[in-house]
Amino acid sequence: MAHGPRRKAPEALGSALRPLIDRLDGGGNFGIVRVARAWPEIVGEAIARRTEVSTLRFHTATVKVSSAMWIQELNLLRGQILPRLQAVVGADVVRDIRFVKGALTRRDRPKLKAVARPTRRTFELPEMRDPELKRAFERLIEAWGRSPR
Repeated sequence: MAHGPRRKAPEALGSALRPLIDRLDGGGNFGIVRVARAWPEIVGEAIARRTEVSTLRFHTATVKVSSAMWIQELNLLRGQILPRLQAVVGADVVRDIRFVKGALTRRDRPKLKAVARPTRRTFELPEMRDPELKRAFERLIEAWGRSPR
């Protein structure tokens, strides 16, 4: 029984195009796009909201960070983040990560979800005849209970 030529297993389009893109992109301009797209998946939502990949020069990704505290935390996590990033975009694309403080652009930022919080204390209000006034006081007390002190 004669069969036609064996077909290769399907390959992901990104994997198939990577050698062509790398050949066309001598200046490394597409690398930054790959790093920026992979970043949220690699670091998770909490870090992604507070960071933004800004440049890729000489195989070093520069990431803008919202605060100095986060820069310190990310420097401690660099040893975990860099290998994950290299596994996704390639060790030849990124060899180091540099974290700098900077203003983040707000486009494509995931929005924070509102979280309902219980009040810290319950207060019994004196009898009030006006239900609107009573509800206003209740909201005020709830907000005070949630506020940091």
